[in-house]
Amino acid sequence: MYVLGPPLWNESVGEGTTLLVRGRTMTRKTDMTTQLLAGDDDGDTGTVLVTTDERPASLWERYRGLAPNADPSRVGIVDATGEAGGGDRPVTDATEGTTFSADGVGTPAVGSVNSPADLTGIGMMVSRFFDELLTERGVGRIRVGIATLNTMAMYADTERITRFVHVLSGRIRSVEGLGLVVVHTDGLEGDIGNSLPALVDGLVDIREADDGFEARTRRFGTDGDWRPIDLTEPVGAAESSDTRGTTTPTSARPPESLGAAVRAVEAERPTLTLCNYEEDDAAREGEADALRSYFESRDVTVRTARLDAETPRGVALLHREEALLAATPTADLADAIALDESSLFADGRRPAVIEALSGDARAAGGVDRAFLVEASRVVETRAARTSGGRLDAGFQSLSRLWAVPRTRRIYEALAEAGVDVHAYGVADAATPPDTAITVHASDDPEIRDTWFVVHDGAGAGERAAALVAEERDPGVYHGFWTRTPERVAALSTYVVETHCH
Repeated sequence: MYVLGPPLWNESVGEGTTLLVRGRTMTRKTDMTTQLLAGDDDGDTGTVLVTTDERPASLWERYRGLAPNADPSRVGIVDATGEAGGGDRPVTDATEGTTFSADGVGTPAVGSVNSPADLTGIGMMVSRFFDELLTERGVGRIRVGIATLNTMAMYADTERITRFVHVLSGRIRSVEGLGLVVVHTDGLEGDIGNSLPALVDGLVDIREADDGFEARTRRFGTDGDWRPIDLTEPVGAAESSDTRGTTTPTSARPPESLGAAVRAVEAERPTLTLCNYEEDDAAREGEADALRSYFESRDVTVRTARLDAETPRGVALLHREEALLAATPTADLADAIALDESSLFADGRRPAVIEALSGDARAAGGVDRAFLVEASRVVETRAARTSGGRLDAGFQSLSRLWAVPRTRRIYEALAEAGVDVHAYGVADAATPPDTAITVHASDDPEIRDTWFVVHDGAGAGERAAALVAEERDPGVYHGFWTRTPERVAALSTYVVETHCH
């Protein structure tokens, strides 16, 4: 049995259980998940933490703050932020090739994949840590926490996300473990949000209350009642005041405009060319369609080409204009992106094309407002963790801030927490006189046509993030989001110098 700890009233669940921890943005779901795992940490337990938007050092510090006696030799962190590329490294980034701590001191092992979109790579890293903890470390119990599924969903379609959760829960069941998967409900709506509860064993819902937060457990035979929860703050300095292991963004030349910044990222978009490729094998039927679906969802153009030369044949070339980035046999690439029991948790090396896809900005072409809301929540959540720094948000129209209760609560909460929040938009709604948000009403065409959220990281480059998208057709946006400190700093400088007056 696994005990869910004081946040959930020490309720127990059976071995092999996967729970979906869900609620709206900034309801401290990740904090509660970390506390649930830390509260049940003992000498017979191994823990795997998967992070898509928090640096491993920060996550480990929070976990250790809640479980001071946690043994780093029994903890593995999968870094799926995309900031470090693929491979193994210690949590401090001090040297390469370090795996688990040998003596229970120091830091846990970190296995990284090059993007939150690489669901197969994430699964492989989780499986590697499972095997190491169960066979080499001899733990009797294993837990895994994933925060958050939303970032993965920004790059992958509904089918891949649901299959990932289904296979992951099956893997947790096979090792008699416990899985906690964090989801922001205001970022995963529609097909994904509706299908996820059926793929897990139970739900933990969390919501805001008048004086804190409430939670309930569901599908443990009966639905639980909403009850207050007590979330413990980690022992140690708050993240906003801790700059160990961080870098200050270097000065960067601001773009000529926000639209120019978008076009610059679009120009960096790579192309995948399938050379001399024929689906003449019935076993490989539909392979090209699968590759196209996978890579175009990551904003990679896919095309086929027949060359006069007989070679290369059946090879996928990833290139940016004439510059070759990587090459992989098409069959190997198709096998690597297949999400099934044999591939998702099979340990092995990722194909060169997938390894080469890590980049400092992710383009998003032809997306709608729902996608932008989801991407904005990622930036807003990172800002909330710092409780500081400057956040510039362009709403196009200020009514999108003041007339949408959930959005208004998020930004007012950020301002109350210590973030210097600046909002921009056409003045189509009155600004409340008592708000802590600095408002810049503007009829500038760029403000009217551009959606942006830029947070400077509160002086730490690793925490910076930005989203920029221009509305080229009604309701259709083209843009990018990035966590590269230099690019974020350049965007922040441009917004402040151009529109903050």
